[in-house]
This record gives sequence, structure tokens and C-alpha cells, in this order.
Amino acid sequence: MRRLGLAHLLAAWFMVGMIWTIHLVHYPLFAEVGPDTYVAFQSAHVDRIGALLLIPWLLEGVTLLGLVWVAFVSGRRELRLPVAIGAVAMAAVLVISGFWSAPAHGDLADGFDSSVHDRLMTANLIRALAWTIRGATAAWIVTTLWRRDSGQSTR
Repeated sequence: MRRLGLAHLLAAWFMVGMIWTIHLVHYPLFAEVGPDTYVAFQSAHVDRIGALLLIPWLLEGVTLLGLVWVAFVSGRRELRLPVAIGAVAMAAVLVISGFWSAPAHGDLADGFDSSVHDRLMTANLIRALAWTIRGATAAWIVTTLWRRDSGQSTR
């Protein structure tokens, strides 16, 4: 059980760090790229960031599903609240990614547009906050597992 929680914590906090780096460093640089190189820059961003985030985001999602199972099916009631909050935050991340972030990147594929960039930044701020909640709930889950299991054998 601790391994599941730890894998979840590491994946979630990797994603928290990445989303804030993207929000504070990378996305603001979109406005600085000149029109001659912007389309290639945008395309490279989408390809490279997607490849970088695929495995950690997948690990975060799979471990969250495992924790949902443990909390709600296997009867670890003490995990229900942090797992539920984390699941709602993940749902928010997925909705924002699918309905705002990805379409904004699609709109930016043909060239920079400040209104689309502003929309991307706003959506990403909300996504970054939701991911920060994910990180906090992952820490809560691990703390709960360690506290409860400290007197028991490792599962």
C-alpha cells in the first residue's frame, strides 16, 4: 500500500512542478517568440511536452485509480476524503486540458494570437491550482498511509 501511495505522490508532485514551470516560464515565452519562428516553436512545444509528460501523467492517473479502489472498494475509509478531493481535482485537470488547453494550442498552431494566449494562460492557471491540490492530497494520502500502517506490516 505504501508503494502505491509513494508512486502516486512522486508522479503528482512531478506534474505539479512541471505545470508551474510551464505556467511561469514556458507559456509566457510564447509571447516573446517572433512570427518567423513561432509556428515551429509551438509545434516543438506540443511534441516535446507531450512526450515528457506522458509517463508521469499516466502513472499519476493509474495510481489514483488504484487509490480510489483501495479507499472505496477495499474499505480504507480513512483515505476516502483525500482520494475523493484528489479525484475531483484530476477531473478538473482533465476537463481543462481537453476543453481549453488543447484547443488553445490548436488555435496557436498557425501563429501567435494574444487573445488565444491569454485564454491559455487563464485556463492553465486554474489547471496549475488544481494540480497543486492534487499534490497536496497525494501528500495527505501518504501521511495517512504511513501513520496508519506504521504499527502494521508493510502491505
